Amino acid sequence: MNTLEAIKTRKSVRTYLDKPVEPEKIKVIVEAGYMAAGTPMAGEVYFNAISNKELLAKISEGTKERMRKSGNPMLEKLGNNDAYDPIYGAPVAVVVSTDIDDKPLTQAMATQNAACAAQNMLIAATELGLGSCYLVTPTMAFDILKIHDAAKLPILGAQAVCVVVFGYTNDTAPHKAYPDNPDNIEYVE
Repeated sequence: MNTLEAIKTRKSVRTYLDKPVEPEKIKVIVEAGYMAAGTPMAGEVYFNAISNKELLAKISEGTKERMRKSGNPMLEKLGNNDAYDPIYGAPVAVVVSTDIDDKPLTQAMATQNAACAAQNMLIAATELGLGSCYLVTPTMAFDILKIHDAAKLPILGAQAVCVVVFGYTNDTAPHKAYPDNPDNIEYVE
């Protein structure tokens, strides 16, 4: 599969098999994130790849705990749903964090650096035959110090921006269909 095929066939997967992902695949995917382009003035991007089942379960429960206390009715409802798993049973979760900055533009650039890194990981996972999903809600769990520390996130001056989950899946639903000439693209010559 080439890069454009991976981009065209990638979709958000929310069902995973109880099958571990090989360490060499995890390494390739995380390093693809590390190689993402970004602006250096926005600070560092950090990656914490987690495949420990107990820690993944704590992240899921910690996210639900924070959702229940969020004040957002939709998040509260999901957080109270025993069947809901915020990381969808994925065997690997990569937490992408960035340096915190008090300048809004710099902080926005840092967030975009993290998004670029996440996109690289999503495409790499697809190319390696894995399902993947970009998530933000699970970052709530890292406000809980025990979970933050267990995941070995940066201690000072950094924040979790997103979580990329991936793993083997039996999801065979087709990906989104894309029209040949979408109305929302203009070519100005």
